[in-house]
Amino acid sequence: MPDAGTVLAIAPHPDDELIGAGGSLLLHAKAGRHVAVVHVVGREPTLTEELSEERYAAEIDLAARRLGVAEHFCLDAPSRDLLPRRELRIALAAAVRRLRPAVVYLPHADEGDREHRLVHELARDALWMAGADFFPEAGPEPAPPPRLVLAYEVWTPMREFSHAVDISSVMAEKVHAMRAYASQLHHVPWDEALEGLARYRGAVAQGGGHAEVFGVLNLAQQESLAHHEGLARHRG
Repeated sequence: MPDAGTVLAIAPHPDDELIGAGGSLLLHAKAGRHVAVVHVVGREPTLTEELSEERYAAEIDLAARRLGVAEHFCLDAPSRDLLPRRELRIALAAAVRRLRPAVVYLPHADEGDREHRLVHELARDALWMAGADFFPEAGPEPAPPPRLVLAYEVWTPMREFSHAVDISSVMAEKVHAMRAYASQLHHVPWDEALEGLARYRGAVAQGGGHAEVFGVLNLAQQESLAHHEGLARHRG
């Protein structure tokens, strides 16, 4: 059985998991679950001159601490030249086999950003590979299937969603975590954007407050969604 205490977020770039699922990750962490994040793509070339390696890493670490993330790591795939290479699938599958998550978050399939769409495909392939009786490069023991695989939104809001989580009680903490990425906020005021989106989703999905919405991609056990909805009903 999957470890009920492990949650894995797969993100194209640092801050994507925070924008799309940061409130849910906070709720998981507060419930005592082990939250892990893997970033697929390395640094953007445009950040090379304006942001030192030390500050870049410090922003990621600070955001992770504010989200309650227990571990995070990056596969350092080339930015602006991301391809669905086998070695990336193997690396993601190895992470799944090591962590054996019960819940997985990944970008939704219709994101406008090409790298987000590719990471969606890579992640779904890696989840299958992690559970197959092949691919010894990914580790010796196949992982059980996650109970729940949820697709989140970042650049492109989903036209339809199948699950909503009330994040009203942690909205301020999500915004605070986003503000750890001070360098990013010079380009887009993501702290304001994610709060506005959460308010809209809250109004539509639950009649008020703040919410994150997801597509349910895989549900190995029906009861796990009912368990997860304990988070959705959590209000501050």
